[in-house]
Amino acid sequence: MNQDQNKHMRMYLATQTVLDNYTMRWNTIPVMVTVKNELDELIQRIEQKNEETDAASLGTTAQKETTRQTLTEKAVTVSGILQAFAAFNDDLPLAEKVKLTKSDLLTCRETDVESLVRPVIDLARKRLGDLADFMLTEDMLVETETSLDSFKALIGQPRTIRNQAFAAINMLEELMDQTDALLKQKLDKLMIRFEFSDSVFFEEYTRARVIVD
Repeated sequence: MNQDQNKHMRMYLATQTVLDNYTMRWNTIPVMVTVKNELDELIQRIEQKNEETDAASLGTTAQKETTRQTLTEKAVTVSGILQAFAAFNDDLPLAEKVKLTKSDLLTCRETDVESLVRPVIDLARKRLGDLADFMLTEDMLVETETSLDSFKALIGQPRTIRNQAFAAINMLEELMDQTDALLKQKLDKLMIRFEFSDSVFFEEYTRARVIVD
C-alpha cells in the first residue's frame, strides 16, 4: 500500500473496531448487519490483496489477531445464550455441548478454532425457534459465521462461498474505492439514527471515520 492507502486502511480498521465494540447496539437491525458483513469482507480482501502486492506487509498478521478476538467475542456470546437456555430447561447435555470460553478460542491452535465454534453455531441454528426470548437471531449466527470465514481465510484455509460475491474485484485500488463508497453511501447514513439515541457510540464512530495524516 502507498501512504494514502495506509491512512484509509487505518480508518477502515478503526471503524470496524468501533462497530465490533458496540455490536449489541446495532445487530438487531438487519440492514446494518448486512452492511457490516460487507465491510468485514472488504477489509479481508484488502488484506489479502496487499499481501500479494507487498510481500513485506505485516497487515495480515495484525488483522488475523483482530479477527480472532472478534470471532471469540461473538462465539462466546452465542455460547452463553445457549448455556442460559439449557439452564432454564434443565438440559445438561446441551449445556456441555455448547460450553465455550474466551480462553478456549484464544489459546487453542488456529486450525482448531473452527472445530470449537462450528458445533455451537449449528446447535444454535437447530434451536433457533426456541430462543426468541433469549434474543438469539439468525443475523447473529450469520455474523459469527462471517468472522469464522474471515479467520479461516487469514490462516490460509480455503475461502468459502460467501467470498464469491467479491471474486470479480481483483485490484487493491478498486477494493478501497468500494469500501469508501460503502462507508459514505450506506454506513454513514445508517449511523445517523444513533446521533441522539446513543451519542457515545455515534461519537466514537465519527472519530474512527476520520482519516489521520
